[in-house]
Amino acid sequence: MPERFSWIITGKLAGMERPGLVSVLEEDLKFLKDTGIDIIVNLEEHLRNWDGFEVKHIPINDFKAPKLADIGEFVKFIDSKIQEGKRIVVHCYAGMGRTNIMLASYLVYLGMEPDKALDIVKEKRPDQSINEEQEEALREYSYIANDRKKI
Repeated sequence: MPERFSWIITGKLAGMERPGLVSVLEEDLKFLKDTGIDIIVNLEEHLRNWDGFEVKHIPINDFKAPKLADIGEFVKFIDSKIQEGKRIVVHCYAGMGRTNIMLASYLVYLGMEPDKALDIVKEKRPDQSINEEQEEALREYSYIANDRKKI
């Protein structure tokens, strides 16, 4: 089992480190298949294809904040796939920074305040390293998302 796999929305959306980073790659991929994961979202700079899974690549530089366009692309993709009944796992390299801020972004997209979204992610994924720049991007996205809901 991947060391940092955990559900943010049970049975729908999870986060983890890159498959094969800590464990044997084949074991991680088997775990994901057995868990019912359909889609792997890769936030690393380089594209990796995982046989047997749909892969979505949204490259974000390590230790950097995602661009607002990247957050927008991510939340819309996640939302559409969840609506289709797909199970999704998100990863970066270690699954602690970029993965967690993007998972929090989806919770904000659903209407949660940024601080609450961060608290939930930190509770469910205690191995985290979200930095101030990433938190600021989440807050900026929240303002934009809330403004759009008012229109």
